[in-house]
Amino acid sequence: MLNNTNRVCAVILVGGKGKRLRPLSTDLKPKPFLSITKDRKTIFRRTVDRIRGAVPAGSIFVVANSLHSSLVKKDLPDISRKNVIFEPASRNTAPAIALAAVALKKKYGDAVMIVLHADHYIQDKKTFIASVKKGVEFVKTGADRIVCLGVKPRYPATGFGYLKLAVQKHGLKGNGIYKVDKFVEKPDLKRAKKYARDERYLWNVGTFIFKADTILRLIGKFAPEITRQLASSRTTGMAYKKMPEISIDYAVMEKAGNIYCVPGSYKWQDVGSFESLIDILRHESRDFVLKEGKVLKIL
Repeated sequence: MLNNTNRVCAVILVGGKGKRLRPLSTDLKPKPFLSITKDRKTIFRRTVDRIRGAVPAGSIFVVANSLHSSLVKKDLPDISRKNVIFEPASRNTAPAIALAAVALKKKYGDAVMIVLHADHYIQDKKTFIASVKKGVEFVKTGADRIVCLGVKPRYPATGFGYLKLAVQKHGLKGNGIYKVDKFVEKPDLKRAKKYARDERYLWNVGTFIFKADTILRLIGKFAPEITRQLASSRTTGMAYKKMPEISIDYAVMEKAGNIYCVPGSYKWQDVGSFESLIDILRHESRDFVLKEGKVLKIL
């Protein structure tokens, strides 16, 4: 486990409705609660098990929609109720992260937060955790640092976001930490092919590491309506529903400076399309029912 002066916590974002995987994924059972691997665990449970390599179980927090409380409890029957933060409505990742940061700040002060999604497929757990720990130590030893994780593109993907590193061509050596020049939205095929050939471009894994004070300050600067609603006497219910529905990438990351990246060599995939899901199911030797390019059932 990590030895630190700042408390290190993992925040797993379960939100999302999996609209691109309907009818397999539904509002009542979104994709994090699907089982797609040979061990039959849900994607959410595998995410929890993976991050336990970096933080103890008691420092893992879950942000989920209140509709999914029974699914969270089923996967993690021993989790403390205090470690589950329920959203009264889905408002994307920026409000969810702000809600978690406020809760952790009250509990631990300026905690280091490892924020990750519950619907990603990652192979080579040890390499992933090594990248996480490198990012944590970097955040702990510097002021207002934000670290994101990235991996070298395996093919010219048009369904993933990218990071462009602020280094000269051929400047990547070893497994260091590099300044991020900019975030790049999902490209067309022509640009994706260009990015795949340029070592400065990495897939954005969607895992971020920062201190609670840092992210709350930046949300207050770039998304003040979220902060205003958080400061309301009612931080749930109608106040939360009034927050803008916006991702942390759009709200903060594309505007902030002092953002760094830890490149990794593990296999990462966002389970965000039937194409990627089918690729994973075949790799995991899971049978499934396919109709018109859609997975209707996983056997």
